[in-house]
Amino acid sequence: MFDRADLENYGVTPADLQSTFLCHILQPLKEETVEMFSFFHLTVQEHLAALYCAINIFSQEDIIQALDFWCFGLRPPSSTAAPLQNTHLNMDKLESLQMFTRFFMGMLRARLAGQLDGLVLSPMEKGDGISTRLGLWFQDQFKGRKLKNQAALNLLHCLMEFHMKEATSIAAPEIKKLNLFKMKLSVVDCAAMHYVLQFSPHKLQELNLGYSNIGNRGLNRLGPILHRCESLYLRYNCLDRQAAILESAILKSNECQVKKLFMCGNNRGPEGVMELWNALEHNTTVEELYLDITGITERGTENIVSCLSRNTSLRTLTIVGNDIGEVGRRRLRELEQCRPGLWIIANFVDDLGLLQAYLDWVEEIRADRDQMDSVKNADALQSVLKGLQVAEEHVEKGENAEKAKELRTNIVELLKSSTNLIGGR
Repeated sequence: MFDRADLENYGVTPADLQSTFLCHILQPLKEETVEMFSFFHLTVQEHLAALYCAINIFSQEDIIQALDFWCFGLRPPSSTAAPLQNTHLNMDKLESLQMFTRFFMGMLRARLAGQLDGLVLSPMEKGDGISTRLGLWFQDQFKGRKLKNQAALNLLHCLMEFHMKEATSIAAPEIKKLNLFKMKLSVVDCAAMHYVLQFSPHKLQELNLGYSNIGNRGLNRLGPILHRCESLYLRYNCLDRQAAILESAILKSNECQVKKLFMCGNNRGPEGVMELWNALEHNTTVEELYLDITGITERGTENIVSCLSRNTSLRTLTIVGNDIGEVGRRRLRELEQCRPGLWIIANFVDDLGLLQAYLDWVEEIRADRDQMDSVKNADALQSVLKGLQVAEEHVEKGENAEKAKELRTNIVELLKSSTNLIGGR
């Protein structure tokens, strides 16, 4: 909020406010009422601030210093540009500038296209192409800086808002891995990822979108670039049969480079999983496939033997937490005979490492309520309990049995504590 002196300092007359974006507020302060002014929405304030900065920066160096400052808190060493005179910034609130920074990149593109000529008092400094210079700046951030998830996503949005092929083509090849684990991503976020990554000529070593709730719409937006991801993490993303059809098309593509595919906690259902088996019949890239808790059922195993017995690349298949019944388990045993090089983990007690991973997973959920919500949506904990019950009927005493018992106890305790928390709200 601003007081009357703030407005007058920036040449705004309070009497003219009726036709602007500002609201007139009487704010109680101690024992008096103070006259204050505020934008009626923060987005309006951010957009106008971005416009102000875009028309008051005149050199490439100022643009680079501004991005260093607004994105990473690096104070500009020297600048005469008005937007860079006030360098007081609370580093704890740096993320609050992200929407403003994206608006700035969009306004900068508009200025370079001549769309803001009526507002600009002085022309932009001549020199080497600003698109190239900015492309190199973004390249440096992806190459030399250990970016937090939110910061990486913001840079992708900035590139999309700038929307210059020359800049994005320089920066995109530097992105080897993209980890947005546990970030709630919108369709617009997925559009930003797609826009940038489409300019990368090589494969992406890893794309981790676990627990991001992208849904079918987000996956569709990313569809054209997913075949280039070597390790693709799509765990707990509210994906259903339609998503399985899209993923099957990716696996059938001659350009598919996917080696590891993690799809745990998405309700593919029997029809969706049967589509995947069909796609894998002739796929030659996928080596590891994780389908824990995906609602496969016995029917979902009808074509697993005929399809995967012809596959030559798959080495690991994890299918725990699915109620495939005795017929489904018989089909898996038949598949193991046809494909001796394929390691199938169908029961939690089959693998000590898997049991430990699920113990760690339960502890993660205990500490993260958002993750608990994603797990509840997939009914995952109940599926694990049911899978443990089936597995314990076929295992003798030993370290695996003890780990399985510990996992079951921890899940029961977690479910009780979760119920108590909800009841206490």
